[in-house]
Amino acid sequence: MSGDDLATSATRKRKLRDGAMLLPFIGAFLFLSPIITVFTGPLTIFGLPLIFVYIFGAWLGLVLVALAMARRLEPR
Repeated sequence: MSGDDLATSATRKRKLRDGAMLLPFIGAFLFLSPIITVFTGPLTIFGLPLIFVYIFGAWLGLVLVALAMARRLEPR
């Protein structure tokens, strides 16, 4: 590898690590009361209230993003 490749790789890894550190704050924002109240209504999706779909969808999304980041940050 040349020096440019190493620098680019280190920069990418640092940005990914910074993004992983922001993930809990993004999760906290998604579960703030004003955000959640947007989804409290009579609307249902597949018979489930929209609030349940939002909460579990956001949770699943956060878990999948964390999994993807963890795999990319893994030392090889």
